[in-house]
Amino acid sequence: MLLTIPAVKERIAPVCKAHGVAKVYLFGSYARGEATEESDVDLHIEGGRIQGLFELSGFRQDIVEALEKDVDIITCMPKPPHFRENLEREEILLYAN
Repeated sequence: MLLTIPAVKERIAPVCKAHGVAKVYLFGSYARGEATEESDVDLHIEGGRIQGLFELSGFRQDIVEALEKDVDIITCMPKPPHFRENLEREEILLYAN
């Protein structure tokens, strides 16, 4: 199933609120408009109550269930400048508390 960006926004909002996430950005193929039915959803989360791998894993599982898609999550910006610059250029804010 191919999701629209508004659909991703709508589906993740209650999960983000429940987990106390401050901000969520979309990046990757969905953000670039290149997603296919097989594409996963790439999210960058910032701030909030999630601390540790256990809480992050629970958040990820809830997002996977909400989107019915595989999801990759990053919690910090990549160190190499070219990766960071690419990420910042394509990110789309999906959720802000």
